[in-house]
Amino acid sequence: MKLLPEQIAATLSTRVVQGVYQPGERLIEAALSAEFGVSHGPIRDALRILQASGLVTINPYRGAQITEYSAQEVRELYQVRAALVSIRAKWIAEDPQRSHILGQVAAPIARLPALADDDAEAEAFVAASFAVNNLLTDSLPNRWLRTTIQAITLQTSRYSRLALLANRERRQESAHLWRLLYEAMTSGDGDLAESIAATLSLTARDAAIRHLEQNETRRLKIVGGRRPS
Repeated sequence: MKLLPEQIAATLSTRVVQGVYQPGERLIEAALSAEFGVSHGPIRDALRILQASGLVTINPYRGAQITEYSAQEVRELYQVRAALVSIRAKWIAEDPQRSHILGQVAAPIARLPALADDDAEAEAFVAASFAVNNLLTDSLPNRWLRTTIQAITLQTSRYSRLALLANRERRQESAHLWRLLYEAMTSGDGDLAESIAATLSLTARDAAIRHLEQNETRRLKIVGGRRPS
């Protein structure tokens, strides 16, 4: 059972990933304390958990703020994530009991192509693909690999979500790769599953970087186009 600060941190991290809190936004201890009905102590502990996961930045003068998006962070995070999910895929593919694990993700993976094609279902696509990822991670018997992937997923999810929501082609590409990965794991081909898992992660990285760079370009055009007052 999670401790109170961990429960609060889990709720706050979900809000960060879902975009409820925007990059740079301050998290006010007093407001959070009132919302959750607890003293400031558990809130501070929860914010430290988020700081350790990279979702929050804490400084002495401004308190806790949602960490700004960073293309460099994306490159570093996904380089590690690609290696970890590749190990996960190979592990599952070569597990004699994999049919039990894969049976849990068969239905959501089968739904992904239809969700990817419908812009109105973009949020549902994100939720389904994240659920598949979490199910695969939670099935791992190696607790070190499991907890490490879970930790880095907190940081990468908000980047993956940005590109998936903004781009239908990105969702379609993701759905296709999930299907290929499922088939490779089902057939027991560990090497192929390892390769596809890395591709799935690295395409998410590239899409997130493109999205951030496009947004920055648009921002600079808007700023540059303003007339001096």
